Amino acid sequence: MSVSKPYYDIDPAGEILCTYTGDGQKEPLRATKTSIPPLRALLYAFLPAGYPHTVTPDYLPYQTYDSLQAFFSSISSLLASRAVLEGLGVGDSSFSPTGALILKITGDTISRIATILFAHRMGQAIEPECKFYRFLADIFNDSAQFLDLLTPALPYLPKLGVIVSAGVLRSLCGVAANASKASLSAHFAVTGNLAELNAKEASQETVVTLVGMLVGSLVVRIVQDKQRVWSLMVLLAGIHLMMNYKAVRAVKMKTLNRQRASIVFREILESGKVLGLDEVSERESILFDSMGNLSSKSGEYTGYCDFGNYGDLKSWTGPGRGGYHKYDFETEGYFMGIWHKGGYFYMRIALKEGGEANPLSAWFDAVNHAYHFDTALKDGLESHYENEMPLGYVSQEQKEVIFEALRKKGWDLSCNALETRLPVRVRIGEGRKVTPLLSEKDGLRHGGHQESKHD
Repeated sequence: MSVSKPYYDIDPAGEILCTYTGDGQKEPLRATKTSIPPLRALLYAFLPAGYPHTVTPDYLPYQTYDSLQAFFSSISSLLASRAVLEGLGVGDSSFSPTGALILKITGDTISRIATILFAHRMGQAIEPECKFYRFLADIFNDSAQFLDLLTPALPYLPKLGVIVSAGVLRSLCGVAANASKASLSAHFAVTGNLAELNAKEASQETVVTLVGMLVGSLVVRIVQDKQRVWSLMVLLAGIHLMMNYKAVRAVKMKTLNRQRASIVFREILESGKVLGLDEVSERESILFDSMGNLSSKSGEYTGYCDFGNYGDLKSWTGPGRGGYHKYDFETEGYFMGIWHKGGYFYMRIALKEGGEANPLSAWFDAVNHAYHFDTALKDGLESHYENEMPLGYVSQEQKEVIFEALRKKGWDLSCNALETRLPVRVRIGEGRKVTPLLSEKDGLRHGGHQESKHD
């Protein structure tokens, strides 16, 4: 007599949820559910379904530190809120309710205007630099809390200025934190589970905030002395920022922004080694060198590169009072200008319209030019183009090999994380026309550019 095979219900992680025996005809169908320990069942309520197979490996360390920073921030926010209430006249019968209302309305109005302006000006820069803005958001938040502590001791007009400043900082924090969290969540979600991941993060934050408020309620009752309040705030802010720094440090982004691309390309030029996500994550800076800083091979020359438009490249004279030696050239995919003065140089890239306009390929060339700056300046910048080829020239075929090696290392080259403002392209010899937008993925697939002789 043959024995029917068992059947199993499994989750995305491969864990058995239920075991079935019998075929339901000759033998009765029996279902045996897998028992889950209470602690694990509790964790499932706060972790994405199928964890850890439905998120990236850096999800747990980030969420751990993020929860800790939220805990300490909850305590410090209660101390700051108490100071604001005192500053608005709570408990003081001589204080005018109308005056407190005007303070509140003025602060809210200006902070909401600041939200709109900051989102308009920096909105496109947050995703490529999400780690930077995630950490910057909490610097804004802690700065606002320290301003809150000043409100009880100030007269009316200075108090208005402090309340408005604190409100503006909180608005900047809200925009930077929410936008950068959305980008980080998209990074963590690997199975299209972005909505569920955000929902579980909200559950985690709710529990942590509740615990923080309970502990904070005890703290605000015990700590009344102004000097002790300031000392405690400094301690809490320090721990809060340290936890937040460790959280963003734990994230290993797959996209190449300016800093990560510079680290990767520089290593390729120096040793030929292609760095992976972990290696670049250890080298990248959170607050500094994140916006396009470059340097020569010896480090004697340092500079900055940015994307711009054709007018920027042709009319810009350099920062300050000028006095820069300018050199510009054109390739199939972009225009580039280089300004040099002393130990500093500045580069501007204006990408052309069409499939040859590859930001990643152009940035590779910028890093390459910066790397060879020591040698190029011996005979002037024109030595970049000795024998009709730039110094250290890397052909498009070589770059395609490099890009393929980057993909194998886990880098996502389909996402343009290099341009932190509205992408502008230069159209040559034609007027206005309507064309379908070319995706960055298509641009990378069609290749970058070939260098052309200097005009």
